[in-house]
Amino acid sequence: MNHFDLLIKAEEQLKCWKCSPIVTELVTCNNTGEIPDTIGWTCRGSILFECKASRADFLRDRNKLFRYDLPDRGMGDFRFYLGNPGVVRSADELPAGWGYYEVNLTGGKPLLLHKFGVKYHWSLQPPLCGNKHNEIIMLRSVIRRKGGYISKSSLKEEV
Repeated sequence: MNHFDLLIKAEEQLKCWKCSPIVTELVTCNNTGEIPDTIGWTCRGSILFECKASRADFLRDRNKLFRYDLPDRGMGDFRFYLGNPGVVRSADELPAGWGYYEVNLTGGKPLLLHKFGVKYHWSLQPPLCGNKHNEIIMLRSVIRRKGGYISKSSLKEEV
């Protein structure tokens, strides 16, 4: 699967986990330059997916300070890589507190399988605390793009 296909799978998974809103590759002016591939919010916190179609792309991701060196600067209370088979080879390659889901291409519809590290369940305590400052910047950007505010009258218009 290519990067775009993985983004779609990540969005589908976040919908299954009851996330709303869900944002994909939204560029905002934040203090780390992070552009999450896909991030969603639940009442339990934020869930981030970084999609990696190749091992080389995964290995390049290690250069981002907010992955390994300064994890408190990264977004997502739950953080996962999503990749094709073989992109991540062991749990030792993951940053602390991260998990890896792999696309299983056998059979008809591609399925996500947990392979290594943290696994998501709605009842679990998030392993990390996402950079709430940058997450709020992202959420504010979403609201601005929808007209700048949410009110009772604007909610009625959408129904």
